[in-house]
Amino acid sequence: MAKVSKKELIIQHSRKLFSELGYELTCLESVAKECSITKPAIYYHFKDKATLYKAVVSPEFTALAKRIEESTQRGSAVERLRSYIHTFGEFLISNPDFSAIFAREIANGSRTIPDECIEQLSRSIKQLVNILYTGVQEGIFKEESAFLVQMMIVTPLISYHTTKPLREKIAKFAQNETITLDPQFRNITESLSEKIIKGLQC
Repeated sequence: MAKVSKKELIIQHSRKLFSELGYELTCLESVAKECSITKPAIYYHFKDKATLYKAVVSPEFTALAKRIEESTQRGSAVERLRSYIHTFGEFLISNPDFSAIFAREIANGSRTIPDECIEQLSRSIKQLVNILYTGVQEGIFKEESAFLVQMMIVTPLISYHTTKPLREKIAKFAQNETITLDPQFRNITESLSEKIIKGLQC
């Protein structure tokens, strides 16, 4: 196994702290403690917390935008929209810390999200706009705001991770109920895509 560089170690531990505490409550002292290094060692790689935060989240948004572009190039508007939703879902499945950070950014009005991340998120939404426009032109979809559709996709997906503690608490009081309190993420993604597509179809 390749040895992790000190810079990557800082990013890994910071990602965890940013996901658990948010940007405002995460301090470089805590990051240094988690990494078992000194605070000046962090400044050797990152000039401040904002720079460190960008190093944590920007590659994630870039990777997500790239995957979405690659997965939504072919097929009908319905197939491309399904791929868009599933790609978003699969990315969040494999990146729960990113999912939590994304949720915090939405909740706090995106006050701390770097411009580079907004640019990459715009790449993703541009693909969604194209898919919806194609569907309207083909007479498959009704006209709808791409941003509204984006929120319909993102909100349930990121909520899956952020509501887990609440679901676990509720489960203690609903053990005999038939309601499924902890559904599989992939089932949620599939159900979500079907509902959104059905709602958009003419």
